[in-house]
Amino acid sequence: MMLKNALLTLTAAAMMSSSPVFAHARLQSTSPAADAQLAAQPKSLTLKFNEKVQLAVLKLTVAGKEIPVALDRGAAPALQVTVALPTLPAGKCEVQWSALSADDGHVTKGMFSFVITGT
Repeated sequence: MMLKNALLTLTAAAMMSSSPVFAHARLQSTSPAADAQLAAQPKSLTLKFNEKVQLAVLKLTVAGKEIPVALDRGAAPALQVTVALPTLPAGKCEVQWSALSADDGHVTKGMFSFVITGT
């Protein structure tokens, strides 16, 4: 009986740990895509997630210089966040982001870059 209870407890724990409730928001794709080589400047930047998030931080730098980007911190949580981009110079654009999951309240962050070869 003790072995049966132990197996039931382990099975229940395994099922709970694989539950989506314990998953965190993950970045699924971006536009422009990570490592993209662009001949022209993009008009906007889009981040798509696997669950609804609120973007807390979005930092854009080109050649080490931070470029101000308008971020609506009061926006409702969404699977996709799009921000308009100002005029950007040619060069490597690095994007750092941080998002708060609407489902579990956890913070996820990351970074990616793309290159504008001409304007």
